[in-house]
Amino acid sequence: MNAPARQGIPLRPDRDAAAREWIRSFNRASTARVLSVLRGARAESILLESWPDDGRAEMILRSAVEPLKVGDYPGGTAAKIMLLASDSTLSEIMAIAVKVDLTGVSQFSFPLPTDFSEAVFVEEGMPIPAAMGTFEGLPIGPIKKVALIAPLTNELENLSAPVASVTISHLLRVSVSDGGTKVLLSANPATAAAPAGLLYNVAPLAAGGSISEDLSALIEAISSAGIDTRSVAFICAPKQALTLQMQAWPNFKHKIIEARTLASGTVIAIAADGFVVAGEGTPVVDASKQAVLHMADPAQMISTAGSPNVVAVPTVSTFQTDSFALRCIARMTWSAAPGAVAWIENAAW
Repeated sequence: MNAPARQGIPLRPDRDAAAREWIRSFNRASTARVLSVLRGARAESILLESWPDDGRAEMILRSAVEPLKVGDYPGGTAAKIMLLASDSTLSEIMAIAVKVDLTGVSQFSFPLPTDFSEAVFVEEGMPIPAAMGTFEGLPIGPIKKVALIAPLTNELENLSAPVASVTISHLLRVSVSDGGTKVLLSANPATAAAPAGLLYNVAPLAAGGSISEDLSALIEAISSAGIDTRSVAFICAPKQALTLQMQAWPNFKHKIIEARTLASGTVIAIAADGFVVAGEGTPVVDASKQAVLHMADPAQMISTAGSPNVVAVPTVSTFQTDSFALRCIARMTWSAAPGAVAWIENAAW
């Protein structure tokens, strides 16, 4: 009788495994912190009872700067913010960018080589050609704060920790992604609160009569700026994203990202080689049952001294209404090189 052939174990490195483990542990630590406020119990006890084998979650809970090793993901702090809104439009867009960690740094110019001599074949013993190179600085920073406060009723208190973790992670994914994507894909100038949108000072191209005509115009606009177009990704409104995905183009290798925050007919092309995102620190999630909130967007200070004094309305006391407020704070920014972004509005396909 012949013995079955021995099967080897396929050793395929999973680069995303560390990221998945980190976001799972981060969500568990955040859930334990929130439930500790609701139940009046120690977060460490809730974590140990619900996930006794998750040592990483315990580290995140105890420390505000639990590291995601640079070897696991480049630009560690930017990667953490991506994971906060994992499987979302924001994380997809940030994933294609060059990532830097600005922890301890206010801002700096990211070097983009624009005028270096090309490598050539040289005969042995002959001098190698040289030309003075220049670096066009792409300013990145300072870091901006993206924040969320979500008032919630206390039903969460009665959920098991695993179910509460799913609820909180879903809330963070949707809220952080939608809010961040709206600003990222806007034409708004930079403010004291937020970085400039990618479309700021970028005039839209005229829409053509076909898909190929529009995509060719976008690629040509970026190429004419001297930027390699092989890294170009297309960020589209839902209808245009689906239309592109349905095309029978076997050799089409550009990434397509759907963004439901874009107006129908909008297609944005961005070259990853000229797009940088940065983060600082670890996102923080906490909760309070004794907060007074101004229920408005934008919000104001609860009270402002003056003549006359100003009181923000409407306000809600989470203590009085037997509810609680979930708060998330992360720090991030981005920058795009001149010519790295082109876009079309009112696409007819």
